Amino acid sequence: MAVKSDRPADPLAKTRELGSPAGPTPGIAVVEEPPAALSLVGRTLSDRYRIERLIGEGGMGAVYQAEHTHMRKRMAIKVLHPDMSRMTEVVARFEREAMAAAHIDHPNVAAATDFGKLEDGSFFLALEYVEGKSLREVVCEGPMPVARALHVVRQIASALGRAHALGIVHRDLKPENVMLVDREGDPDFVKVLDFGIAKVPIGEVAEAGGPAQPVLTRAGMVYGTPEYMAPEQALGQPVDPRADLYALGIMAFEMLTGKRPFEDESKVKLLGMHVTAPVPSMSKIEPAVAVPPEIEAIVANLLVKEATERTGDARELIEALQSAATALLAQGKLGAEEAGKIVPAVATPIGSRPDVPTSSRPPAVGLATPLASTHVSHAGRRIDPRWIAAGAGTLVLIGLVIGGTSVIRTTKEPARTFNDPEPQVVAIAPTTRPSATVVETLPKPSIEERVQAAKRLQEKGDYASAIEKYREVDAEQPARADVNRGLFDAYLSTRRLADAMRAAKPMLEASPDLALDLAVRIPVRDAAINVSGQDKEAADLAFALLERDMGTMGYDDLYDIGFGRSGAQFPEAARRAQKILWKADARPKMTPALSVALDVQAAAGGCGVKAHLDRAVASGDGRTLALLRGIKVGPKPTGFRRDTQACLRDDVLPKAVRALEARLASEKK
Repeated sequence: MAVKSDRPADPLAKTRELGSPAGPTPGIAVVEEPPAALSLVGRTLSDRYRIERLIGEGGMGAVYQAEHTHMRKRMAIKVLHPDMSRMTEVVARFEREAMAAAHIDHPNVAAATDFGKLEDGSFFLALEYVEGKSLREVVCEGPMPVARALHVVRQIASALGRAHALGIVHRDLKPENVMLVDREGDPDFVKVLDFGIAKVPIGEVAEAGGPAQPVLTRAGMVYGTPEYMAPEQALGQPVDPRADLYALGIMAFEMLTGKRPFEDESKVKLLGMHVTAPVPSMSKIEPAVAVPPEIEAIVANLLVKEATERTGDARELIEALQSAATALLAQGKLGAEEAGKIVPAVATPIGSRPDVPTSSRPPAVGLATPLASTHVSHAGRRIDPRWIAAGAGTLVLIGLVIGGTSVIRTTKEPARTFNDPEPQVVAIAPTTRPSATVVETLPKPSIEERVQAAKRLQEKGDYASAIEKYREVDAEQPARADVNRGLFDAYLSTRRLADAMRAAKPMLEASPDLALDLAVRIPVRDAAINVSGQDKEAADLAFALLERDMGTMGYDDLYDIGFGRSGAQFPEAARRAQKILWKADARPKMTPALSVALDVQAAAGGCGVKAHLDRAVASGDGRTLALLRGIKVGPKPTGFRRDTQACLRDDVLPKAVRALEARLASEKK
C-alpha cells in the first residue's frame, strides 16, 4: 500500500519540499537556496521563462519564481530533477498534473500554462504564480471563525465542482494544497494546488487521437494522504468526486475546531478509523468552540462512511452552505457581511457557472433601479444584481440590507495587461436614509504608500513583486529617483543587468549624486567590462551611462577600465573605454586630475611629459603619481644617437615626483 503522511514535525514542511508526486506548489514559505538548485537562477528556460529565485526544493525537483520575458508576467516554474525525468511514471504524473490544471480553468484553481523539456532532460511545468499563506499555516494558528471557514470551504467546493464536471478527481486535497491569497480585496481568496495524483480521464480531456496514456493507478493501490482519505480511497476502491468531498469535510472540521476528527500515529490505524470509526462531535474534539448545529450537520454529511449516502456533489454542498447562511443570518448568528462571505457573488448570467446552482439563486425583487442595471462590488467580489433580493423582510444577502440603506464605495481601476483585472477596493457602511444607494470613489493608496510597499517587498527578497509595484508607480510618476533606484537594485538582484542599466539612467538624471554611490558605480562598471560576455546589451547601456550620465565619476571609471586594474583582464572593454577617453569633446567632462593623467599617459615617458609636470604637481592625483614613478630615465646615449629623455635629466622628474607626493600627503592630513 502506497500512502503519504501529512504529519511532519514542522507544519510547513510540505510547503518546503517536493518529495512526492503531489509535492506542493509555491506559496509563502521560502527556503534557503541550496547550491544545486541555484544552478537555474538567472537562466532563461525555453527562451521565455527567466528564473528569478528558488521557492522550494525536494527530492523530486524544485519550484522557482520566474518572469515570462515576453509578457512580463510572474510565473511559478516546477522543474523535475534530471534523474527523476528518466522515471516514466513520475514524468507521466507530472504531465497529468499539467493536463488537469490546464483544463480546469477556474479562478480558484492555480492554472498550468505550459509543459516542456529542458536540454538536460529535465521536465518543467509553468504554473500560475500563487503568493499567500497556505491553509495549513492558518489552521495551525487555531480554530477559524465560522464565517471565514465556510467562505474558504465554499470556494474549494466551487473549484472542485469545476474539476469534477471535467471528470477530474483531486485525490490529495488537504490544507497544504490550498493557498489563501489577497485578491480583489478578499484576503482569503482560495487557490487549489497540486493535481499531481489526480484522477484524470485522459481520453476525454486530452485531444482526440493523441497517444495512449499509461495507467498510473492500479487496482488496490492507495494514493493520497491518510489524514484526509475517504474510506473507499483507504480501501483501494475506485474513487469519484465524493472522495474529494470527504477530504473537504475533514478540512472543514479542522478549520472549525483546530483539530482533525481522527488522529493516530499509526497510519494503518488511522486509515481504519476513516473506514469504521464514528465521527465525533466538534464539541467533544474541542469544547471551547461553538459551531452552529446547521454547520456541523453539513460537515457530518460530508463525512458519511458510505459514499452513496454522502453529500453527492459540490453543487449540493454549496446549496447547503447557502441555506445555512440564510438561516443563521435570520437568527442573528451571522452578520450581513459574514453571510456575504459564504454566499457566492458572481457577475455572470444565471446558469452559466457550474459551481453555483440555479435553484439556490433568490429571485431579483425589491431592487433599486441603479442596482438593477449596474454590477457593483462587495469585498472585492463582483455581484450580479439578480443576486440582491429580500425574502419575508429578513433575508439579507451579499452584505446589502434590502429595504434599508447601504453606501457602496467602489473604485474601478484600469485593467491590467494580459487580462488580469486590477483589484477593486470596496467598503460598505449602513446609513439611516431610506431606500437610497450612493456610489462614491474610495481613493487608492497614495504614490508614497505604494513606494513603501514596494520597498518592504524588496527587503523581504520578493523582487518580482517589488518590480511590479515600482513599475506601476513609474507609469504614473516617471523619473522618480527612489523608484528607479529600487528598480535598479531589484533588477541587479535578479541578474537582469540590461534592465538595471535602463533603470539607472532616469535614476541618475533625477539624482546625479548617486553617481558617487559605490553601490551604483560598481555594478555599472562591472556590466561595462563584460562587453564581450553574454549580456552585450547591458555592456552597451553601461558604457553609455559612464560617458553621458555619470559625470566626472563616469570618466574616472572609464579610465580605470581603459588603463587600470578593472580593464586589465578585459582588453575589448579597455579599448572601448580608451576610445571614449580620447574623444575631442571628452576633456571638459573630466576632472583636472584625470585630464593631466591622460596627458602624462599619452607622453609615454618621453620629453612630452615635461610640458605637463607643473599641472601634475598642481592638480594630479595618485594616478598621475603612479605614471611619473613608472618613468625610468635611462643613461645618456653615446655617439650620435638622439637623447629622447634629455628634458627629464638634471633631476627634473624626481623633483616633480617629490613635490606631488608632498602635496598629496598634505591633503590627507
